[in-house]
Amino acid sequence: MALAQQERLAKIRVEDIRKAAIEHNWELVSTEYKNLDTTLEFICEEGHQVFLPYKKVRDKWECPICIKNQFTYFEEKIIPKKKNIQRSIGLDQATHSTGYSIFDDGELIYAGTFEAAADDEIERDIEIKNWLIQLIANWKPDLIGIEGIQLQQLNNKTVGVTTYQTLARLQGILMATCVEQRVDYIICPPATWRSHCEVKGRTRADRKRSMQTKVKEWFDISVSDDVADAIGIGKYINDKHKKKVEIFNWE
Repeated sequence: MALAQQERLAKIRVEDIRKAAIEHNWELVSTEYKNLDTTLEFICEEGHQVFLPYKKVRDKWECPICIKNQFTYFEEKIIPKKKNIQRSIGLDQATHSTGYSIFDDGELIYAGTFEAAADDEIERDIEIKNWLIQLIANWKPDLIGIEGIQLQQLNNKTVGVTTYQTLARLQGILMATCVEQRVDYIICPPATWRSHCEVKGRTRADRKRSMQTKVKEWFDISVSDDVADAIGIGKYINDKHKKKVEIFNWE
């Protein structure tokens, strides 16, 4: 039975939250807990003091301070592309928050997220398309890796059809934008790039944490799960598709 289902069937105790925090290298400071809306004090693995209700943290143990500071490792400026270097962009796309990474050969030179702000789905798609056009114009990539999509199975039943349809439409928009901008792209199936990056975990949350750990090991930076996946996709296309791309001289 999934953790979320167990929590719905049994009253959560402060000891349960403390144990969950320890499993994610956090510390629970608070000693009292009433319900999912109770604001609790935690210490994240980087030592930051975090005040969040358990319902905000139980599925995604992310420190807002770490997320805010995660890209201090990258200079906030566009790096000119050198000749005879393959520049690749990895995309972990979603209708609200899209993670992206930029590699020059095997070197990670930038990563970040794009937040689509519109309430309407189609308007968000347009925002993402315009953002990608600008990203291509600024960074001049030779190759873009777009994460593949897949239907989810739960108890031998297909779930999330509506989400799948939304992501399929977005994937088509990204592919068409790459074609319009004359940039090569490849679709990266999740199982394929995760296997290449040796991502482990039975659940989606476990795999997300595993990829974040890999990024920390490889580049010594702490990033959100969206950015971590984008870095994994970027690393995969750099490692596996480098020789298949004709490097384009943007100059």
